[in-house]
Amino acid sequence: MGKLDITLRDAIGKIPQKFIQILTGQKGRAILDNTFPAVKERKADLILQLEDRSILHLELQTQNDKNMPFRMLEYYLLLKQKYPNNPIKQMVLFVGDGKPNMPDSLQLDNLSFSYQLIDIKMIKCEELLESDNLEDKILAVLCDVKDFEKYITTVAKELMELPEKERSDYIVRLLIMLDYRPKLLMRLNSLLEERKMPITITEEMLEKNPFFQKGKQEGLQEGIQASIKNLYLNLKLSVEEIAKGLNISEEEVKKVLKESNLLKD
Repeated sequence: MGKLDITLRDAIGKIPQKFIQILTGQKGRAILDNTFPAVKERKADLILQLEDRSILHLELQTQNDKNMPFRMLEYYLLLKQKYPNNPIKQMVLFVGDGKPNMPDSLQLDNLSFSYQLIDIKMIKCEELLESDNLEDKILAVLCDVKDFEKYITTVAKELMELPEKERSDYIVRLLIMLDYRPKLLMRLNSLLEERKMPITITEEMLEKNPFFQKGKQEGLQEGIQASIKNLYLNLKLSVEEIAKGLNISEEEVKKVLKESNLLKD
C-alpha cells in the first residue's frame, strides 16, 4: 500500500463531511466495518452508511486499472451479502495527476454491472475550503486548485492553531498528497524560496517525504528521480525549469534523464 493510499484512507476514515456531501449529496451517518471475511481477506478503502441508510463503497485509485470492474463487482457482492436490505452505492475516486480512462462498467453474458468513476480534479477546491472540517481542507489540494497560494494561506491559518505535533502530522500528510501534484509541488518550492510560506516545514517533515530529499553522495533519491522523469515526460518541462522547480542543479537533472535514456549527450 502506497503512502498516498494510507494518507487518504486516514483522511476519509474521519468522514470529511463536505467532501462526502459533494460526492453523494448526503452527509455520512456512520463508519461501518470495511473488512470482509473470505478465502482471502478483502479490505475496502471506505464503507460508509449515508443519511438515507444506503451503503457507500468508495475506492481510491492513483492509476488506471483495466480490471477495476471485476474488483468493484467482487466488493458489491460481498456488501450485498452483508447488507441485503440496504441500497449499495459504489464509487471509484481517481486521485492521480492524469485523467481516468479505466472502464466503469462490466457487460457479461448474464450480467450488467456499473459504478461511478469520479475524477477528484472535477471537484472545486474552494468548495472544500469552505468546510469547517480540516480533513476536507487537506483533501482539497488534490482537487481543482485555481489559486495555490490562497489555498496554502487558508490551510496554514488553521494549522497554526493546532498543537505542534498535530500540526506537523497534517503538514506531512499534505506533502505526501502533493507528491501527486508536481506542478503544485513546484509552486510550493517557489513559495519556500520566496519565504512566502505561512507555515514552517522542518527537516524532520521533509525526511518523511522522499520527494523533498536531496541527492546524497550515492546519487539522487528514488522519489526525486521519479519526479524528474514525470516532469520531463508528462509536463514537458525543460531541464532548466525542472532544476529550478525542484531546487537542484541542472547537472543532477541531466544525469537522471541520461541514465533513463530520455536525454542524449
